[in-house]
Amino acid sequence: MSSALQRSLLPPAIPEIPGLEVAVVYEPAGEGSEVGGDFYDVFESGPVGGGPALEDVAPGRWRFAIGDVCGTGPEAAAVTGLARHALRILAAEDMSVPDVLGRLNRLILGEGERGRLLTLLHGEITARRARDGVTIRLSSAGHPPPLILDPGGEVREAATSQPLLGVFDDVDFHTDTVELRRGEVLLCVTDGVTERRSGGRLLGDGNGLERLLAGCTGLSAGAVAARIQRAVRDFGPEPSNDDVA
Repeated sequence: MSSALQRSLLPPAIPEIPGLEVAVVYEPAGEGSEVGGDFYDVFESGPVGGGPALEDVAPGRWRFAIGDVCGTGPEAAAVTGLARHALRILAAEDMSVPDVLGRLNRLILGEGERGRLLTLLHGEITARRARDGVTIRLSSAGHPPPLILDPGGEVREAATSQPLLGVFDDVDFHTDTVELRRGEVLLCVTDGVTERRSGGRLLGDGNGLERLLAGCTGLSAGAVAARIQRAVRDFGPEPSNDDVA
């Protein structure tokens, strides 16, 4: 039952996005008896809007999300389901990324004691016809910062930190714009990666994730995801007690 519920909270497939390669790693903690609080989604959100069509812009938009609900079990799963389906429904209404976060924040607060804190990275992807890159407008609500790796091996943060969801009412969210160019990598993780523990050390201490990503220069998206996954597994002697995405 737990496995069936877990599958229902994850997308059935990752869509093809022109000019962008997408790879996902998802590992719930434990032995399958608890539903994890991490989730992700990538989906087409509609044609490009907002004025006259641009010659170099492909005719489509996609949304993506990676989130972490506080806790595990049925209560966390309820918020995970609320968040993932709300993101798709509000995108279908052509609501902007900041407005989606504001609406989802109010929905979680409206759950009262059943609500859970949620960190979320949510963005919109617009592809270019030349397939030389994509434009991403994203918002990070209390989430580990997304990182960009350029072909020269330099790593930089891609978004400013904003409040997590389910705490404050009337929060005004904003987006950061990233022009992701050919050969660049955008890495998004949950804190099961950055807070992977080995004794008194965390994987993210001392820019640990940045250094790990810098060593992935020239790799495909799938190879980057696999290397991060392996590094998380190998970092500590004990199995991880947190979900990883």
